[in-house]
Amino acid sequence: MKAAVQSSDHWRSPAESIADRLPTKFRSKASTQGILIAQNNGTRQIFFESLGEYRLLSVLLARRDIVDVREQQEAVYRDDDGVVRRHYFDFVVTFVDGTRKALAYKPSDRALKLGFMEFLSDLATRISPEVADEIVLVSERDLPRDAVHNAVLFHDCRRDPPNPADAAVISVLSNIVGELSIGDLRDATGLGGDGYRAIVRLIGSGQLIVQGNARITSGTLVRAADREDAR
Repeated sequence: MKAAVQSSDHWRSPAESIADRLPTKFRSKASTQGILIAQNNGTRQIFFESLGEYRLLSVLLARRDIVDVREQQEAVYRDDDGVVRRHYFDFVVTFVDGTRKALAYKPSDRALKLGFMEFLSDLATRISPEVADEIVLVSERDLPRDAVHNAVLFHDCRRDPPNPADAAVISVLSNIVGELSIGDLRDATGLGGDGYRAIVRLIGSGQLIVQGNARITSGTLVRAADREDAR
């Protein structure tokens, strides 16, 4: 049997990472390093250096109020002795209103042990305001499992090239008053997995609305977004 050949008309090589520091080539067996290809505003490689950073990055890329995510961004400062030091924030994100936040991920127990919050508070007084408007410490406590699961799902479904499934989902919903489960909506399109992935993409883009923040399943109820949702 011959392997299926897919068109490369929609494939574009992703842009290189714009990190100020790339991950080290030497790592322990317990470390987790990798690359996500961001689909927001063109494709670009974004590195992560731990499982926690991967979860955080997935959630950041799923947020519609964030327009730019940059990993391993350098901040230069002087210590108490006047020595020039460099700190690299895990991510610097830009919001739709132009606000920039520098995010430092650290597991909660390790952050407490290292006094990391105190370090960041002091660092905020030493770095240039051009780096960010605010420094935020993020731990696993800020990343609910369902939110991470949904974010990873959004990222996966965004990788599909443009196709008619999205329009088919919208067409079905245009004849529905109220909410419909994802499973029933998928079945109504007759597109199976392609229909399901289109539904997830439309949720991620805000064109479909789900109630609450629970994990997305086939039983999740969705409806078409209206003008009130866009506010």
